[in-house]
Amino acid sequence: MKLFTYGSLMFGEVWSQLVRGDYVKRPARLQGFTRRSVHADVYPVIFKSHSSDWVDGFVYFGVSDEDLSRLDAFEGDAYDRQTHTVVVEDFEKHAAEAYVLKDCYKYLVNNSRWDPQWFAREALPFFIHNCRGITRH
Repeated sequence: MKLFTYGSLMFGEVWSQLVRGDYVKRPARLQGFTRRSVHADVYPVIFKSHSSDWVDGFVYFGVSDEDLSRLDAFEGDAYDRQTHTVVVEDFEKHAAEAYVLKDCYKYLVNNSRWDPQWFAREALPFFIHNCRGITRH
C-alpha cells in the first residue's frame, strides 16, 4: 500500500519510531487539498479545498498492514484514511492513502499555513519528546 504523508510523518525521526518496515519514500503532491496548522499544537492537518490548491509531501511505497495499523493508532480518530491520486516527482500518478481531517474536527484548524522547515527546525525535538503515539522499538 502507498501512503502520502504531509506533516510529522514526512520526517524520518518520527516515521522510524512508528513503523518497523523499511520503505521507499519519494516526494509527491496531492492536488485539491490544503494543509493548515492546528490550534495550540505543532502538527498540521489536511482537508479538501479548491482544485488549484495542493499539498507537498512524501509517498511511502509498500507499507505493510501491520505498520498501517500502528500509523492509524498514532493518527487517531480525527482522521479518515482516504485514497487519492498523488503525483510523484516525475509526473507519475499513484493511488495513495492519506490521513484527511474529518469535517467534525474542523474546529481544530488554525487559518495559518504549516511550514515543514519551521517544524524541522523548531518543533521536531519537542514533538518527538512529547508525542504519546510514538513508541520505541
